Amino acid sequence: MRININYTCDDCHVKAVFKSYKKARADGWAVSGDYKNCYCPECAPPHRLGGANGKSTAPRRWLPEGYEQLKLDV
Repeated sequence: MRININYTCDDCHVKAVFKSYKKARADGWAVSGDYKNCYCPECAPPHRLGGANGKSTAPRRWLPEGYEQLKLDV
């Protein structure tokens, strides 16, 4: 196990030192799954994913805007 791990926010370049990524996450830092990107607690909310934070994508439309499915006579 590492003694100290340096974390630098990718947005505002704030630096902090934690003993593990679990301690960093517990302190509010957002650390990506591959550990390459991290964000301080101030910058983290826009980068967090999931419906719990109000992020959701609209369902993809099958037809372009303005077009509609015509009724098919069988």
